[in-house]
Amino acid sequence: MKTILIFCAVILVAATAVFAWKFSHREDHFGKPFTGLPAAAIPDIVAKPDVFLGRQVSIQGKLKRQCPSTGCWFFLTDPADPKAQELKVEMGDTTPRLPSRMGRLAHLEGQFIKYGEGYEFIGVAVTFTEEHKP
Repeated sequence: MKTILIFCAVILVAATAVFAWKFSHREDHFGKPFTGLPAAAIPDIVAKPDVFLGRQVSIQGKLKRQCPSTGCWFFLTDPADPKAQELKVEMGDTTPRLPSRMGRLAHLEGQFIKYGEGYEFIGVAVTFTEEHKP
């Protein structure tokens, strides 16, 4: 009987640990599934926008600002240089409402377009993850 109780306790502790880890390291995906588009770096896009104009690419960055009402747009920076210039991402057509994910890392796929006097990235898929610090 004692062995069964110890075994049940071990299972309960292990299940609790797995649940806690999953909850703290969750990924949130919104939009279409990823298709494996070629990667582009935010500093490269910002420095040479005409090279990336109209191209469908995959980008990664850290959320610096986000629409306060619906979260449908946000600004990303290069995770290696948080003081670098920001890139605006618009997700409103794909996902009109996104939860606040400030400070998280984002992996996106979409297209870089001209918008008014500037540029923006139109996202069709995004996954938010927690920032892993070494």
